[in-house]
Amino acid sequence: MTLKTRSEPAFIPLSLHVPQGVSPADGRFGALVLEAVMPAGEQNPPNMPDWDLLLWPVARLGDVTLEARPLRPDLGPDDLRAALRDEGWTPLGPVRARRD
Repeated sequence: MTLKTRSEPAFIPLSLHVPQGVSPADGRFGALVLEAVMPAGEQNPPNMPDWDLLLWPVARLGDVTLEARPLRPDLGPDDLRAALRDEGWTPLGPVRARRD
């Protein structure tokens, strides 16, 4: 006998733009990493034109782990958190700098 306790998929596949020539496997995509909670019912990445984003449906606290690279030199961790909140996302925990 099998008990099915989850009616939705274990994760939501997100289709994201990955800049040409960048592979998540190279470990050096984004400068900033954090976890976030997606808005209810959302299945698309946040619309943040000043950031290149990669999202993974694996997180300890939230729905996704997000790796971000600012497209302008004046953007930093506080700007990333504010942009996520503006899109209805909830950033969790600290924004960590990616180590090379």
